[in-house]
Amino acid sequence: MLNDDAIFELDYPSESKKRRFFISIVKYLSLFVFFILLSSYKNPTTRINTKLVLADSFQFNYLVENQVKSIENSTTDTLFSIHSQLNELLVKFYEAREYKPVWINNYSTNPQFSTLINLIDSAAYFGFPYDYFNSERIHVLNMDLENSNQKVDLELSTTYATLKFMLYLKHGIIDKDSSLAFTSDLEALPEILNKAINQDNLREDILSIQPKLVHHQNLLNSLPYFIDLHYSVKYTTPAFIDDKLLAKSLYYSGISKSPVFDSTNLKSEVLSKLESDYNLPKDSILNTPTHEVIVSLLKFKYFQACLNINRLRNLQNSGENYLFVNIPEYKLHVVESNENKESFNVIVGKKGTPTPVLSSNIEKVIANPYWTVPRSIVKNEMIYKIRRDSTYLKRNGFFVINNYEEVVDDSTINWNDRDPLGNKYWLRQINSRSNALGQVKFIFPNNFSVYLHDTPSKRLFKNEKRTYSHGCIRLENPDKLAQYLTNNYNDDKKNIKKLISEKKRQVIDLSEKVKIHIQYITCSGTENSDMVFFNDIYNLDEKEIKAVFPNLLEI
Repeated sequence: MLNDDAIFELDYPSESKKRRFFISIVKYLSLFVFFILLSSYKNPTTRINTKLVLADSFQFNYLVENQVKSIENSTTDTLFSIHSQLNELLVKFYEAREYKPVWINNYSTNPQFSTLINLIDSAAYFGFPYDYFNSERIHVLNMDLENSNQKVDLELSTTYATLKFMLYLKHGIIDKDSSLAFTSDLEALPEILNKAINQDNLREDILSIQPKLVHHQNLLNSLPYFIDLHYSVKYTTPAFIDDKLLAKSLYYSGISKSPVFDSTNLKSEVLSKLESDYNLPKDSILNTPTHEVIVSLLKFKYFQACLNINRLRNLQNSGENYLFVNIPEYKLHVVESNENKESFNVIVGKKGTPTPVLSSNIEKVIANPYWTVPRSIVKNEMIYKIRRDSTYLKRNGFFVINNYEEVVDDSTINWNDRDPLGNKYWLRQINSRSNALGQVKFIFPNNFSVYLHDTPSKRLFKNEKRTYSHGCIRLENPDKLAQYLTNNYNDDKKNIKKLISEKKRQVIDLSEKVKIHIQYITCSGTENSDMVFFNDIYNLDEKEIKAVFPNLLEI
């Protein structure tokens, strides 16, 4: 009689028995290999302060610490150099992290490194036309992470580049901070970077430190579209450039006054103008010489845009509400909550007496102001008229005052003297509609003795080019701006038109000072991401481009 096991075995075919035997052998061999491997395995961790750390990570942290301390103990560069200050920040950054790496995990870079390097690789789209942040070198270092020293170099170079990128985004391109103006901002960078890393919000947090100026944001938004247009023209042969692209290129280049070709802006006429302006063969077609000139002009316009972005970053602005005078645009912009609320036409200084770039606070609005004539204007323009015409002063509403603001009989002054007024007397013009300051004046402290005011010469606002003043800013519709300021920044509301009609000089001290920025910005971005270029009326751009971007050998 057979037992149950025998019956069980007899029920299986012979092939099944072989397969089961083979599977058993494989299992035993697999277990044998596993135990051999387990017995030869070395624990790659080491215990530090009760914490388990990978041995390779611990070694890397140690190497980072040594290199950071080497930087800390090295001789500093020129006093206040940005390089030296950034090195100090790098040391503080890693000290706060206990020298833990940011960008490298064992033998590879991490996703945050990828985010950062993509941001720096696109620096040209943020107004940095050169590799200010050693992006190329960082890419080379990233190619070989087997070398420990190279890993450390990559780690620290990336952090240095990040801190520099952040500083330049916030304040523009800076080589030396002789005034220590950026000390507090510099010291805040490591904390901002650490927070961005810990919250895994690197790109957004870095870009958030940029100026909150609407002019800066508009220009920055438009720059990528301009770069794409420039590249499209540059890398397309003349025969394949369509009229739409060509028209816009000629407009940005300053050759055409319209971004499209039409009956008032003929393609042949615009090309003919380009050929005439640059002494090219005159055939009114887009050929290789005209194409090269357009590409070169667009390149200069790109640098011009970068320069203006840099100017706006250099500007210190801490509020959302301010007045912004753009000299080359001949405009004053009222900005509320970082949005352009309203614009006014202005007249600015002549090239010989340019309107200065400055920032201040409007403190007073004066209705029916008198005009105390600057001595330079008396000496250079008025004295000859006074000598020729004894009635000139009276006819134009001028009178003489002394340093105590007392009226002096002008007949007692010897106008034939070399300096008849000296340091004792001043010329003042009565408050009236024909007063050189008009009917409203805005006072803001500055070292240039300039202010914002009305003018009796209203017809000048119709001119496209408006450089007529001695440096002050003449404003169209000044009563409207005065009413806005008193409505929004003064506790005691005033009716400006009523005050003007009373024909008495009245001073309104604003309860809250209003920030005013007078700047020289030769291009701007529009809401639809187009770029608008203004005439460089004081011929400053080329010189400043060469100063800010010294690597540009030829414009």
